[in-house]
Amino acid sequence: MTNHHWPPLDMHAHVDVTIEPRELLALRAVIFASSRSLTESKTALDRQAGDHLTIWGLGVHPGVKTALEGFSLDTFKTLLGRTAYVGEVGLDGKVKSRLGLQSDILSSILNELQSTPRITSLHSYAATDELLELLEETPINGAVLHWWLGDEGATRKAVELGAYFSVNPANLKSIDVFSRVPPERILTETDHPDGDKWAPQPRQPGNVTKVEATLARRFGISTTQFRQTCWSNLRALVDTTQTDSLLPERVRAMLSAM
Repeated sequence: MTNHHWPPLDMHAHVDVTIEPRELLALRAVIFASSRSLTESKTALDRQAGDHLTIWGLGVHPGVKTALEGFSLDTFKTLLGRTAYVGEVGLDGKVKSRLGLQSDILSSILNELQSTPRITSLHSYAATDELLELLEETPINGAVLHWWLGDEGATRKAVELGAYFSVNPANLKSIDVFSRVPPERILTETDHPDGDKWAPQPRQPGNVTKVEATLARRFGISTTQFRQTCWSNLRALVDTTQTDSLLPERVRAMLSAM
């Protein structure tokens, strides 16, 4: 596959599960669509076979009280076999009283992911140190830190733990922290509709143009080279989690062309 044929790569976006498949295809991007609850996850995974460039995720958003209360490890395990992507899971420090429940749920998920690895998009708002502690206690392959806001020390530790980082337009305000991250650990995301609020139009999943341009300049390479780097990083994630067979056929074909 020639460089200019690599589509944009969006490692974390929220997409309405009732969207028409043709509308997703029209975005001309490979999108990892995060789910906020097990109920949403099941609905999303039930439609996966009809979506050729979208990978629907299995998630329980730490900031959503009803998602936490509705979590069932048995249901999570059942759904895990149907997707290459776990997202969105993690910790959210906005409501400190819920951190204990969030930690219990995330620990049980990480334990499961040790034996059944997946590409895993991790939320850590106001809880970056706590998240890294859990990852240190229960290391997994395939961890991707989404919308990372950790300081230099935390970022260095995350790199040492083997984590990847998916960067959205809102992250660009604190871009200096990513100078600690090697290019082989960087990916792009929109976190639509929140992380791309200030992004150039059109504001839609898959529009990672501003992120690509900014990070390409930072690494001193062309945007084409940077996009290919992101695809190489995805290839490495798929290899380390052994999730190739769970991806849509078209996405597998793109990765096999690398």
